[in-house]
Amino acid sequence: MTRIAFISDIHSNIDAFQSVLAHIDKVGADVILCLGDIVGYGGAPKQCLDLIRERGIQTVMGNHDEYVTLIMDPRVERLRPEIRQAIEWTQAQLSMDDLKWLSNLDMRMAADEFEILHASYAPPRWAYCLDEPTFARNFEHQTKQLAFCGHSHSPLFGFQMENGDPLLDYIRNASRKTKIDSKFKTMVNVGSVGQPRDKDPRSCVVFFEMEQKELWMDRVEYDIEAARAKIMDAKLPQKFADRLLVGA
Repeated sequence: MTRIAFISDIHSNIDAFQSVLAHIDKVGADVILCLGDIVGYGGAPKQCLDLIRERGIQTVMGNHDEYVTLIMDPRVERLRPEIRQAIEWTQAQLSMDDLKWLSNLDMRMAADEFEILHASYAPPRWAYCLDEPTFARNFEHQTKQLAFCGHSHSPLFGFQMENGDPLLDYIRNASRKTKIDSKFKTMVNVGSVGQPRDKDPRSCVVFFEMEQKELWMDRVEYDIEAARAKIMDAKLPQKFADRLLVGA
């Protein structure tokens, strides 16, 4: 039996990341895959990046991972001021080797049974999979039968039904395993480790047992106040700290 743990959107939250890794180690997984956005928003980008690299966790590029590698780039200038502030602060915390490593991340990784990416297959770059219209656009461009993404920070999955319409459902906790039906094109959004936005402040990790084609999500408690303190110590925007309390 092969069990894969999917994580995404760590967002420089080392307290959440360490708690999730401890949970994965306890449950057991043959492989851990990260679906991007190691950095951004939080107060510990260097620690999160170091831990990803120390553990040898295979990772695809997220939009915030890309942003911090763009120096004097007009794409960054178009972002909201608070996002630019976090990017500039994060850049100052990372070495040139860190930035080079991030810049070399692949946009997608494929196995025989599935593919991973940070956002949607649909244009524009960094589109979301978060509701019926966005899942429908994704399925128009998704060629792999099964794929996993992050980016929206909300865990849910979508099936493309025989008539082409998407059917969406939230991923529940371990008490409910979901069987993936190979006759339907499926996209699984694995939520966020470091900044959940589905009104549950606990971290997300999705487990997938390949031979059984079953998945489930666990929510993991972590020290939110410690993560908030790191954001405030870095003098990053207060909203980045406060939203951790409510998962929104």
